[in-house]
Amino acid sequence: MVDKEMVFKFDFFSGVSEDNLREIADQCTIREFKENDVIFDSGDPADTLYGVMEGIVELSIVFKDRILKADIRYEEAKLAHYEEVENPITVDRIEAGEVFGWSSLAVPDARTATARCLEPVRVFALPAADLKARFQKDPALGYAIMEKLSNVIARRLQKRTEKLVDAWGEAFGDGRTAQL
Repeated sequence: MVDKEMVFKFDFFSGVSEDNLREIADQCTIREFKENDVIFDSGDPADTLYGVMEGIVELSIVFKDRILKADIRYEEAKLAHYEEVENPITVDRIEAGEVFGWSSLAVPDARTATARCLEPVRVFALPAADLKARFQKDPALGYAIMEKLSNVIARRLQKRTEKLVDAWGEAFGDGRTAQL
């Protein structure tokens, strides 16, 4: 169980009534992770919303690339095969006072990134099913939380877009070609 005052410190829950905050806090548990621990992987089932109380969590996606590998002898390719290489791309860093694991409140309930601890981390874990059940009982709470969630999603998508544009520029140039 988490103290409602701790939950209230999260901007994500601003505007939520004292009674709802107390009930939300009662549903939370505290979890601790060590540096480099993976809290969840991309594609895992999403059933929990997390809030960082201490530490930093890195969110990353994996870019998979196929590279042709050839064993060349005497200027002839003797053996060629494709090798799949995975390159993680950091899309965000979540610090104290911020939530992550938003996909637990959205469809299709699957993680969209991998969450790894950059240092020892302490989080609250809120079962998404419990929170969604509260939304059914109190639609105003659901609206308030989903409005905050849409802001989190928009910010994370913007960061992903920026990372994608940066990666594209590194891979293929910055797109500024000379006019012919």
